[in-house]
Amino acid sequence: MAFRGFDAAKLKALAGSLDTLGGHSGQLHTQLAAVLTNAQQNLPPGKSASRDPDLQGLVGDVVPIPVFFGGRRHLPGSLGGELNDMQASMKRRVQQLEGAQQLAERGYPVSDGSLFLDEAPADAQKIDEALRHLRELQGKDFGTNGNRDDLEGLSGELDGLTSTELDALVSKASPKDLAFYNELLGDTDDSFWNPFDENGLPEDKRRETLGRMLSKIGPENFTKFQTAFPGTQPTLTNTEAWKNGGNSQNGQTNNGIHWQTPSDPLFVDGVSADDVNQRQFGDCWYLASLAGLAQKDPKFVQDGIKQNPNGTVSVRVWDKDGNYQWVTMTADLPSDTNGTPIGVYGNGESWPAYYEKAFAMTYSEDGDGKRGYGGIEGDDPKKSAPYLTGKEGDDLTSGGFLGIGEHEDKSLSGMKAAFDSGKVVTVSTPNDESLDKDHPQEWGDVYHSGHAYYVRGFTHDGKVILGNPWGVSGYPPITVSQDQFNKYFGNAEAFDVP
Repeated sequence: MAFRGFDAAKLKALAGSLDTLGGHSGQLHTQLAAVLTNAQQNLPPGKSASRDPDLQGLVGDVVPIPVFFGGRRHLPGSLGGELNDMQASMKRRVQQLEGAQQLAERGYPVSDGSLFLDEAPADAQKIDEALRHLRELQGKDFGTNGNRDDLEGLSGELDGLTSTELDALVSKASPKDLAFYNELLGDTDDSFWNPFDENGLPEDKRRETLGRMLSKIGPENFTKFQTAFPGTQPTLTNTEAWKNGGNSQNGQTNNGIHWQTPSDPLFVDGVSADDVNQRQFGDCWYLASLAGLAQKDPKFVQDGIKQNPNGTVSVRVWDKDGNYQWVTMTADLPSDTNGTPIGVYGNGESWPAYYEKAFAMTYSEDGDGKRGYGGIEGDDPKKSAPYLTGKEGDDLTSGGFLGIGEHEDKSLSGMKAAFDSGKVVTVSTPNDESLDKDHPQEWGDVYHSGHAYYVRGFTHDGKVILGNPWGVSGYPPITVSQDQFNKYFGNAEAFDVP
């Protein structure tokens, strides 16, 4: 009997047929190769047994040779391995489907997205036990050693569930149970029992636990999950874009801000610094570093982001304590009433927006205690380096690459030395609005006070070429001399590329 459009019996029969065909492919390959080889031997020199290059490739390929020795590279022999892999995958997925059907028959909620996954069949007993342990957290006496060991045990148990099992658990768990679990995870204070006990989970472990859960559950449970675990969706109501309806620096405005998933892919043609186009959040200091890193090592940036089977996105981030992790988030982004993302975006690709969203979920060094997108507005470019690479940034104005006697710690030659050594170099402008009108005319609107830029290179005569994270399409790079840099720019900072 079919279940949600899948007929397990027919799928098993199809897998069996593919297995049989795969077994016969080697014999067919030998027979066809023998016919073509015999035909070739009876043709005049220079004539081919077949006009098809694939069939001609079978001439002389009569003796079976194992695939790992380079044999059976042509049809039909090559079908043996392909059909075997296909039927094995189908059989695993049919078993998973049957497990999901059994869950549904026992009253467990099973989403359509949980069907036919390439994972082990769901085990109702594992779900029951994990759900029971989750509910037992209510009113449990954790003793004088705190609750960290209990939470670590439950975290491991939840991590061991398949996507189907975990999705069923989240569907069945009450919002109260999930919210209390979140409360325990985040409460790391000492209890009155013992000032040295361990409670909650450290921030990186807590985010890792919730990220793994979010990467498995079905989209139908995203809202329920984010409500119970608020840290998995960064707030945006504390941003200037929300409060003032836009970004006063670049003049972009918005209305109707809401969460919406874009249709653009992560990448169109790899990663480039030109993909970084800051819009309405005031995080130029971070985006200048991101653009500079994308310029120096695009592969590192591309390897640091991935899309999960359930549509969520994970980004590689180091937190303020230097802990490496994958930060997982839903694919929706802050967008205006037209569905246009208001955060950083690419040229038809979305990868910069998810780097920004992951950073908004992890950054917590601001002085006023803001979190989310509001917490990443307005800071020092040097502070972004540890989150992007796990390495501290250097302030070039305090020494480092500067030579003795160079101009007021703002030497372009010192910046060039850092840049040529492979470092990402960023610079900042003073918070002096008078400079917005009193700067070289050829810079146009590219220059702005209280802003961050990244070094794109240097001219043959030693001038620095700066990129604006607002994007090259409307804000092309500017060329700056030493004297101009001394007047219109402030600190220069650098960090190593992994």
